[in-house]
Formats: sequence, C-alpha cells, structure tokens
Amino acid sequence: MSKEYESKTEHKENLIDIAGLFDDLIKGIIQMKWRFLIILVICGAVFCGYKRLTYSPYYVASSTFTINSSITSENSNTYIENATANQMAKSFPYILKSGAFKEVLAQDLGLQSVPGTIEAEVMENTNLFTLKVTANNPKMAEKILKAVVKNYPSVAEFVIGSSQLTLMDESGVPTTPANPFSYRHEIQIGVLIGILLCILLDILLALGKNTVKKEEDFKRLFHAKSLGIMPRAKFHKKRTQTQELIVLDNPRIPRSFLEAARTVRRRIERAQKETGMKSFLVTSAMPGEGKSTVSANIAISLAMKGYKVILVDADLRNPSTAKVLGMKEQELGTLEVMKGEVNIDDAVQQYKNTSVKVLAGSTPIQDTSTVLSGKNMRQFVKELEAEADFVIIDTPPSGLLSDAAIVAQYVDGAVFVIRQDYTDVDRILEGMEILSGSGAEITGCILNDVNVRTSESQHYMNSYRTKGETL
Repeated sequence: MSKEYESKTEHKENLIDIAGLFDDLIKGIIQMKWRFLIILVICGAVFCGYKRLTYSPYYVASSTFTINSSITSENSNTYIENATANQMAKSFPYILKSGAFKEVLAQDLGLQSVPGTIEAEVMENTNLFTLKVTANNPKMAEKILKAVVKNYPSVAEFVIGSSQLTLMDESGVPTTPANPFSYRHEIQIGVLIGILLCILLDILLALGKNTVKKEEDFKRLFHAKSLGIMPRAKFHKKRTQTQELIVLDNPRIPRSFLEAARTVRRRIERAQKETGMKSFLVTSAMPGEGKSTVSANIAISLAMKGYKVILVDADLRNPSTAKVLGMKEQELGTLEVMKGEVNIDDAVQQYKNTSVKVLAGSTPIQDTSTVLSGKNMRQFVKELEAEADFVIIDTPPSGLLSDAAIVAQYVDGAVFVIRQDYTDVDRILEGMEILSGSGAEITGCILNDVNVRTSESQHYMNSYRTKGETL
C-alpha cells in the first residue's frame, strides 16, 4: 500500500514539474517578447537577403505535340494506328532522356552538353504530350526546344520506327522566369525559422532555469521552514500617476496581500511562543528580492495585532525603509544610534497612528564592519528588545555582503526572503550558508512577489474567513 502511495506521489510531483516547466515557457515568452520580436525581424531580413543574393532565375519553354507514325496506308486499321501512336507517345520521354539523344542535341547546338533539362508529360491513353525545356536563359530554352523537335524523329527511328511530330501549341521565348522572386514569401519563411529558433531558445532557458517557483521548494531545496508567501501587489489603474506604496495600511492594497501577510505574522508569532524569539533580521540572497518591503509589512502586520514593534533599517550602505513606507528621511538614524551619538528615542519615528516605531537609515556609508561589529551592536539590539515586543531589522543581501552575517550574531532569528523565479538556487544556498556560518538560526523563508491567480487568492481568502481571523 505504501509503495502504491509513493508511486502516486512521485507521479504527482512529475506532473507538477511539467506544469512548472510550462509556466516557465509562458513566462519566458512574456519576458523575452521584445527580444523574440527582434529575432523574428532579423531572421526574416537575413533569410530574405540570403535568398535574394543566391537567387537564380530559370525559364521554361513549352510546346504541345501529337506523335504519329509517318507511314500511312489506306488499308491501315484505325485501332492499330492508335495503339502504335499511343506506344510512341509512351516511349517519347525515355528517348528524350537517353544519352544518344542528348549527344545529338549537343552537336546540333554546338555545345559540349545540353545547358538545360527536358521533360515530357503524356496525356494518358492519347498520343498528346507536352514538352518542357528549362534553362537559365530564355532564348536558350526556346533553342533547345526547337532542337528537340528537329532531331527527335531521326533518333527515335531506330527505336520505334518512322515518326512525325505535329505542333499543337507553342509558348515561344519565355518573357518571365518560372520561379519569380517573392520578397513576401521569403520573409515569411525567415520569420517561421525565427519562430522555431525562439521556441528552441525558450525551451533551453526554461530547462536551464534553477529558481524557486513554489513554497514547497523551501523544504525540498533548502530544508527550511516556510513562513508563507507574499503575493504580487496588483493595483487597479487610476488617473493619478502617484506610485502606490506596497504596505498593508494602503486602502488600495489587494485583499490577497492582506491575507498572506496574516499568515506570515501568525507563523512568526508561533516562533516567538515556542522559542522566545523577539529580534529577527530580514535578508535575501541578492538585491531586488523585496526584503525591505517584506520587513515593513511584517512590522505593520504585527502592529495590527497590538504588538509594539521597532523596524530598523540596518542596510547602512543603501537605506530604503523610509522610502518603502513613504516617510521622510531624517538626519539622525540607525548609523548615529549605533555609533552612540544619539539615543534610540531621539532617532526613532512613529509610523502614522500605529505601534510601529521606525529607525530609518541616514547618510549611506560603505565601511560598515566597524559599526555593526562588537559590543555596541550587541547593546543596541538589547536596548531595542527592551522597548518592543518584536524587533525587525532589515539588512543587506547576505549573498552579496557580510553585513547580514555580522548582525545575525546578535539577533534571535533570521527571515530569508526569496523572490519567486528570480535568484538562482545556488546563490540562495550560498546566502543561507553564510548566515548559518555566523550562528544564526533561520526561522523560515518567505516567497515574495508570487504571481497568485485569482482563483488561488479566493481560496486563501475563503480559508481565512472560515477560521474567523481578522487583521
């Protein structure tokens, strides 16, 4: 029974992987659409140009004949004559292809060989046939055609006896090539080749992509707990061009975003109850994964539950917490407090009418190791913990800078933010290993900027309403 269950589970995982691959293909097309369009234009232009440079026109001269035996008799049987004529017509194409006939034609034309091809089409059960001569020169095509008509009876006499060709129709000297060049047709073929190349490139990119796509990947790839997901915040269009703040107290924030933030909050609360953790640093492997936005929303979500929260911008090289929250930057901030120049109370700002206090960044610096290390940092974290229920510290990417690993030595836990389908798994593992090497306990991971479909969002909302929870 267990083997059957494992087999079904494995089959299900394979199906999920196939679905994930299909999603990657669609995303690749969307993300690369302009590059793919350029490839199509280039392929169409290059193929058309190549075909134009190598284009060689050819001309076809044609005539329609009947073939009959030249020996007639008053007592001849009509049936026998027709049968003989029909047999002559069938033999005609084979005689045209014979080496002896081609030698006679070449001699008549005064050339080493016949500069063209000769074809004959016979109408079934008749002695009517069409003779076609193809050559690169229109006059040469007609010249070869006339030479065939002239020399055929003498060559065919040794095979089928005396014969006579009667002209029914003649094209004359061809005026246009039989293979006119079509720019439109060649561009279409080039674009089709470009489409195939784009499909192949998209498949290769999808197969070579090694990123985190779903929440279940945390356990499979990193052996880490999931604190939840933060969906992509999609706002309805409005007339003003003001940039929307992706924060929970924005009245235009999507409902799915609020529900997801509640899940993250509940799991952080559980971690605190189980281990007594109060201070958490928030980091990511690489820039651009949204750690600062996640940090701000964790703090706001905890405050909505009634907790006292201090949000600290410890990204001294590139402070961004104030910008994320739509607050004005102050001259005094985290750097000045860490240096001991001012007290925490003199530097913190109240975020609106909430229980969130923000210790934002001030003047960016590059040499951060002396500020973040040592007794000052330890004392700094202890003072923050004494004034709040939760301390959320936003730090630089751990896979890029050592700052997060330094701060991790003085906090209770670490929250690792991973943007969906963004950073390579190897870089994420490297960032986690750096944190773990500093002795930090990774509380869990948050999958950020998740493209949640409407049906999935509704499912989350319904499940939360069933539990009767509120923000």
